[in-house]
Amino acid sequence: MAKARLRRDASGVAHVRWGGQILATIDAHARLNKRLDQAQRDELRKEGQLVAAKHETLCTATNAYRAFNDGAYTKSRAEIAVGDYLCDEAQKAVDAHARLHRETVERALPGGMRHIRGELALSQILRVGAERTAQLAVEVAAMVRGLPASVPGTAALADALQEAGGMLQGLVDRQRKEIDPQRVPLRSAVERGIFELREALEQMDGRLRTHFTEAFIDSLYPEIKRGSAAQDDEDEDGADPL
Repeated sequence: MAKARLRRDASGVAHVRWGGQILATIDAHARLNKRLDQAQRDELRKEGQLVAAKHETLCTATNAYRAFNDGAYTKSRAEIAVGDYLCDEAQKAVDAHARLHRETVERALPGGMRHIRGELALSQILRVGAERTAQLAVEVAAMVRGLPASVPGTAALADALQEAGGMLQGLVDRQRKEIDPQRVPLRSAVERGIFELREALEQMDGRLRTHFTEAFIDSLYPEIKRGSAAQDDEDEDGADPL
């Protein structure tokens, strides 16, 4: 049975590693396999050079993508996570304070506590996306400001929500307008590099069949357990497999 090939949806890093193993095996055969004649040896080295060019392109694209993810993208995601946390904490504070004055809140606002939460349970508020979290924070801040003076401390609670929501929205906007436009082409380059490496390997296999057995061609590929993710153990950004 032929060895399983690396999944097409495996990461750029996994494909770089996989391609490197294949190239190393090609080189080892060319140097050590005394059963090869000179024509076979030359053919194998020629194919190795073609694959190596695609492998190098993928290495370059993957390194650039990882460097961006480890730098600007990771920083942006961390900032959004902090903004999201601050909104959540401010929302919890409003919820706790409103509970202390539930009767007044229920009289002042149609729907009472649920109206403050935008018809969401508190657990749901803390799980919505960052942009929606920012919107909810600003909306709830306006509602809190509208509560009667008989509910003390509303100004500080509203200010905290307004500030956290505004900051989070700014961070989300920055990621969408500045970070993502830089990240998308880098990711696309990795996708293209993966495709071209796999195409080169498939074409190599086809040409080698005129000089080598299927068993020999299969020997060029590393062992991968079927269905295993062992060759795809690095995720560059935690969000996608490239």
